[in-house]
Amino acid sequence: MENLMSALSWIDTIAPTVWIGLTVIMFWILYKVYGREGKQHPVFRFGVFLLVLVWLYPLYTYVFNQFEVSLVGNLLTLWATISYRNRLKSLDKKMANWMVPQIIWICLATIYVSLLLLDKLQQG
Repeated sequence: MENLMSALSWIDTIAPTVWIGLTVIMFWILYKVYGREGKQHPVFRFGVFLLVLVWLYPLYTYVFNQFEVSLVGNLLTLWATISYRNRLKSLDKKMANWMVPQIIWICLATIYVSLLLLDKLQQG
């Protein structure tokens, strides 16, 4: 487990940069959905919810500084991202595919946080 945690430790280093990149992608998608469907469309509203959730993640993980909170946040964000991607498919499959990097990132981050939590629980 230590080897895997060490192999994933780069996640902490690049997280802010990836977070900004993923946010830019989400803003672009919201801009496209807004232009096509308007702000009243459920896909646009869910996208705003997801964007707020993603933006709150660093706040509640650093404020609470607990791996349990981070893991729940990751799982909730992963569910919301997959749900949003599925909703986007009905509008534009290419646009929906832009959510794949976020899904991959959240999966990696969830594995990393899970390992950190397991390590914390094993240590006492």
